[in-house]
Amino acid sequence: MQVVLEERAGRKVMKHIGSAHDDYELALLKAEAQRVIDGDQLCLDLGLDDRNAPAGSGSKDNPLPVSSQKAGVLLECIDSCYQRLGFDVATGGDQVFANLVRARIIQPGSKLDSIETLAEVGVVSATYATIKRHLASYATESFREILSQALARHAGIGAGSFVLYDVTTLYFETDTPDDLRKSGFSKERRVEPQILVGLLTDATGFPLHIGAYEGNKAETHTLLPMIRAFQSAYNLDRVTIVADAGMFSAENKTAIVEAGLDYILSTKVPSLPEVITQWKQEHPGQDYTHGQIWSQPSYTDRRHATTGKPDSVTHFHYSYDRARRTVRGIDEQLAKAARAVEGKVAIKRNRYIDLKAPNKKVNYELATKHRALAGIKGYETTLTSMPAPEVLRAYRHLLNIEKSFRMSKSDLKARPIYARTEDSINAHLNIVMAALAISQMMETATGKSIKRLVRTLKKYRTFELKLNGTTIHAATPLPPDVQQLLNAITQA
Repeated sequence: MQVVLEERAGRKVMKHIGSAHDDYELALLKAEAQRVIDGDQLCLDLGLDDRNAPAGSGSKDNPLPVSSQKAGVLLECIDSCYQRLGFDVATGGDQVFANLVRARIIQPGSKLDSIETLAEVGVVSATYATIKRHLASYATESFREILSQALARHAGIGAGSFVLYDVTTLYFETDTPDDLRKSGFSKERRVEPQILVGLLTDATGFPLHIGAYEGNKAETHTLLPMIRAFQSAYNLDRVTIVADAGMFSAENKTAIVEAGLDYILSTKVPSLPEVITQWKQEHPGQDYTHGQIWSQPSYTDRRHATTGKPDSVTHFHYSYDRARRTVRGIDEQLAKAARAVEGKVAIKRNRYIDLKAPNKKVNYELATKHRALAGIKGYETTLTSMPAPEVLRAYRHLLNIEKSFRMSKSDLKARPIYARTEDSINAHLNIVMAALAISQMMETATGKSIKRLVRTLKKYRTFELKLNGTTIHAATPLPPDVQQLLNAITQA
């Protein structure tokens, strides 16, 4: 009976043989013959030594052995962005760093966890001892410089570019501070030791440079070191630094101008500016209009105010929505102040309660002053010839760097909870910066979040199978929408 089945299988397969003579086709034909022989039969286990058992035939009960598999589509997308950024060349083909960046994007965790994360997607990682040995080289300023150079080249930073700057805090679950991890003002309202992290990006929020500072360092003292470090890494010339008012001091402004750079920053408006006071005198009883702008130049030497070129100009912008929110807050604070003065509620911190008066009273004069300033925000810049609307538009790009911080802290889990020493913290931040750049490239190309992209692309695998000594490659078919994602990322 077995001989008859083999003859029938042979005749069925031989119809398709044609002139195929190579080993690969022969192996496939043998497997097809075995599948025909097996059919839907169950295999009989005779308990024999399986050391000489034939390779799987591909039937239900005798499947082909899979020698390896990987999340090929996801890895192809990450690696494509990694190479387009020039990280492979910049790092000298350092595969340990590349794998740490891969793991940070796929499943953020500790360096030890990265080994398991990579194994899940079919990548053989270096040992933990090897990873720890490499971290010291990733923590150096020279390594950070080569990453910054690659990022700046990709972003096309040059004369006339806008560079955004902001800081955030990352805390540590420890009670013991050190030279870097110190208690200070926390944006997350934490009391544990922390570090300040400064980030430079282009106008779209694409990362350019990152730096770590002591947790109790003033934010204004982080700007110049970051700019100078980036200047040494990349030929930073005639670009404009855009930052919030909290990042700037008089010293910072002077240093930036002396370095040949420009700046745009928001300014506090403690009292009604002279230019608006003059406008109110010329337009008695007239209300501001939404979007109205007043420009006031500033001169270092006031003797040249009528003939010289201004050093900077401050544009004051009025927003109806901003005014509405401010006035509502003033009204709420006034109501609380009145109840407190009347003894109906306990007196808490309230700017409109005058505690210096003989009898506590509501400071309505201060509220009137604040109402006059409601809706007005100032923007100072050294770009004196740039139209005010363009200055405001450039400043609003700061929303992009805030998005980058959110992505790094949530999707990439930038908080270095597993790092203890300054070297390991700096190495960790460099890995996060590289992962952030790749994640932003993938998001920009597809319009989807990095979390969703990883979750979607990770499901599609490539396989290697062994058949009679021959390697066969297979892959999960890609639906049209996934193929579009792959094309958008790899062909951008």
